[in-house]
Amino acid sequence: MSDRSSRDTVIAAARELFARRGYTATTIKDIAAAAGCSPALVMKLTGSKAELFAAADPSGAALDEAPPPAGEPPGVLMVRRLVERRRTDEPEPWAMASVLIRESDDPARTRADVRTRYLDAVAERIGDTAPDRLRAQLVMAQLLGLAAALRHLELLDPAAIDDETLIRRYGALVQRIVDGDG
Repeated sequence: MSDRSSRDTVIAAARELFARRGYTATTIKDIAAAAGCSPALVMKLTGSKAELFAAADPSGAALDEAPPPAGEPPGVLMVRRLVERRRTDEPEPWAMASVLIRESDDPARTRADVRTRYLDAVAERIGDTAPDRLRAQLVMAQLLGLAAALRHLELLDPAAIDDETLIRRYGALVQRIVDGDG
C-alpha cells in the first residue's frame, strides 16, 4: 500500500472515530486499529493527533451532500439526512463542529473556517445570496441544535416520535426559514 493510500485509509478511519466518539475519547491506537496499521505509522503519516483531527475534519462530511432531489425542499432534506444518519448510526458531522473548534490549536481560526464553510454550503443549498446570509445562519443554528439534541442528549428518540414525523415537523420549521417565513 502506498503512503498516499495508507494516509487516506488512516484519515477515513479517524474521521469516523472522531465523529462518533469525539477528539478526547479517540486514541491514535484506536485509529490505527480501525485503519489496520500501527500507531507509529499513523503518527508518521499525520504528524500529531491534532494534525490528524484537522485533516480528518469530521465536520466536512456534512457539506459533501448532494443537492436535493426534485420534490423534497432543501430544509426538509437537510433534516432527513440528520435523522437518517442517527438511524444508521453514521457519524454526525454537524454535532462535531463544536469539538473541532474546541480541540483546535487555534480555535478562533478554526471557528471562522468552519463557520464560513458551513455558511457557504448552506447558503448555496437554500439560495441565500444576501450579504449577511441571515437565513443560512438561522438554518445552521437549527441544524446544529437538532444534531446536538439527537446525538448528545438523545432527545426525540424514535420511541417518542417516529422518524418520518420528526422529519416532516422539524423539516417544516427549517423550510420556513429557507422560504424567508421563519
